Amino acid sequence: MFSSVFKKFLVGLCVLGLGVSVSAYAETPEQLIRRLSSNVTTAIKTDAGLKNGSAARVMSYVDTNIMPYVDFRSMVGSVVGPAWGKASAAEQNELLVESKRYLARTYASSLKGGDITSIDVAPTNGNVVRTRINRNNGKPIAVTYSLRNSGGWKVYDVNVQGVSVISTFRSQFKPIADKSGVAGLTAYLKNKR
Repeated sequence: MFSSVFKKFLVGLCVLGLGVSVSAYAETPEQLIRRLSSNVTTAIKTDAGLKNGSAARVMSYVDTNIMPYVDFRSMVGSVVGPAWGKASAAEQNELLVESKRYLARTYASSLKGGDITSIDVAPTNGNVVRTRINRNNGKPIAVTYSLRNSGGWKVYDVNVQGVSVISTFRSQFKPIADKSGVAGLTAYLKNKR
C-alpha cells in the first residue's frame, strides 16, 4: 500500500511542477495550484524525459520545478520527529538530498507513459486545495494540498485518496530514525537505490 500511496503522492506533487515565473505572493493557494496544474499536464505530454520516466530528468524536474513550492524541510522534520532536532545540519541536509532522490526514483515510474490527461481544481477560499487527477489508465486520483504562507505559498502536506503523506511517511520512516537516527535513515534510503 505504501508504494501505491507514495506514487500517487508523487503524481500529486507533479501538479506543483511548473510555472515558477509568477510570485507565490500574488496568488491564492487555489490560483497557484490551478496554474501549476495546467502547466504540468502540458509538460507531461510534451517532455519526453518525463513521459518516459527518466530518473535523471525527473530529479532535475523535481529540484527545479517542484521543490520551490514544497516546504520539504518541515515535511521531513515532521516525519522524522525528535531525531531531526538531534541531527547536525550536515546530517539534515544529507537526509534532505537522499529523500529527494528517493522521491524522484519513485516518481519516475509513476510518470512513465504520460498517464495524466487533466487535473480538475475545486474552488476554495482557504489554504486547502482539492484536486482530481484524471488518468488514461485508471480511476481519477483525489489529491488535497495543504498550503501555508511562509515566504510564499508552499505545500506542507498532501492527502492522496484520504491518506496523509506525512502520516504515511511517519509510520514508515520514524521508527528507523528513532532507532538509528537521521544518519541511519539516510543510509536506509541510500540502500533503496
